[in-house]
Amino acid sequence: MGKIDDTIPEIGFLPALVITIVFGIALQLAGNWILMLIAGALGALFVRRIRKAFLLGFLGIGIAWGLLFAYLSITAQAMAVANMFIGLLGLEGLGFIVIVISILIGALLGGFGAMLGRALYELIDEFLPSGTGGEQTS
Repeated sequence: MGKIDDTIPEIGFLPALVITIVFGIALQLAGNWILMLIAGALGALFVRRIRKAFLLGFLGIGIAWGLLFAYLSITAQAMAVANMFIGLLGLEGLGFIVIVISILIGALLGGFGAMLGRALYELIDEFLPSGTGGEQTS
């Protein structure tokens, strides 16, 4: 068995971003917001640096939640519910702030999940034997 980074190739930032968005939307439709950590970690499989993984998870899940909130705003009463919640604070007509804060929280979950995933992949790769059969390569 080879290492994780040898098995899954680095595909570039934009294709990995699209994959992360798809994971984010699919796992969000499952109805549990904590799955965004897993969506970010799955997206981090396709990049090799922790900084790039955080950016990938942050943007991917942020875009995924933005798309879902846009869909809910068009088809459901998402803005009315957001206005009701912000109205409890005495800020009438600023319901978009609730949505922006929600997207920011989701994006941070995705970014930190991607960082955690990338760090775990690197840790696991340290303990997996390489595919060279124990011989050192130059």
